[in-house]
Amino acid sequence: MDYQPESSPLPSRSLVARRISLPWVLWVFGLATTLLLVGLWGRAVTVDNDAIARSTEAALSADLVTERVYGWIGDGLAATTGITDAESERVLDGVRDRPAVAGAVDALIDDVVGALIAPPGAEPSIDVAAALTPLVPEVVSELGQQGIDVSDGSVEAAVEGLDPVVLDIGEAVSVGVVTEQARAILTRGVVFTAVMLSVAGIVAVALAEDRLGMVRSLATRVSFSALSFAAFFRLGGWALDPDGGRSPLRSSGSILLGSNLHVFLIVAGLAAAFASAIWLIRRSERPSAGMPIPLAQTVRRTDETPTRELVKV
Repeated sequence: MDYQPESSPLPSRSLVARRISLPWVLWVFGLATTLLLVGLWGRAVTVDNDAIARSTEAALSADLVTERVYGWIGDGLAATTGITDAESERVLDGVRDRPAVAGAVDALIDDVVGALIAPPGAEPSIDVAAALTPLVPEVVSELGQQGIDVSDGSVEAAVEGLDPVVLDIGEAVSVGVVTEQARAILTRGVVFTAVMLSVAGIVAVALAEDRLGMVRSLATRVSFSALSFAAFFRLGGWALDPDGGRSPLRSSGSILLGSNLHVFLIVAGLAAAFASAIWLIRRSERPSAGMPIPLAQTVRRTDETPTRELVKV
């Protein structure tokens, strides 16, 4: 009497449907991971006032701001001391490279940046006279070197006569307004993508044959995605402005791209720790060498996988 086992039966329709659906669910999970990581990083940037200030300062044209400051000084000198515009320009050219003058200009640029990133409704004021007061001795010295007899009091009066610049942010489109609007949008985006990620992850685990293994796989995906974004943003920030100071806009973008990369590293670390914990749990449950394999892990034949007995008479 010969026995011939029947070949394995075809997968059930439900199993086929699960295997077809799982790749699409994993794609949605990957998309949600990308959106969530970018949203978390973007929101961290919107609350990082230091990075925003440095980026805004880099975006400002230094030449433009400097010329504006010197224009204020020149106008004040010409109005109060009686010197000509040509003489005023020569004096300013002579003091441009002096440390005290550079420090005063940098202080004014900081004030301008602070006004630009002020929150909506604020009315920041730039005290031009106070910022330029340290320039008085330098200007008087340069006037004397060029043979222009002007008293110290006249120069001080020229500087003190400069009115404060009051900026009414109100509804104007400033960096502070844009930042606050972006923060609100990114917050909603983070919440939505977190829900999207959770739903896709739950569905993927439900469709998987090895559910604990799928949880570990999803955590590993998140960890590697976060590390990839950290490397990409760091490299992108360098590539945008490799020499530093190539252009104001490039420098500004480079500062933003290179900031708050710790967000990606924290997410990567947490996801990697979770995946490692699952790996350790599964390893501890794995039977040791030489131990009999539990009956639950053996392949059993049931009524669903019948064999036919061929009787040869």
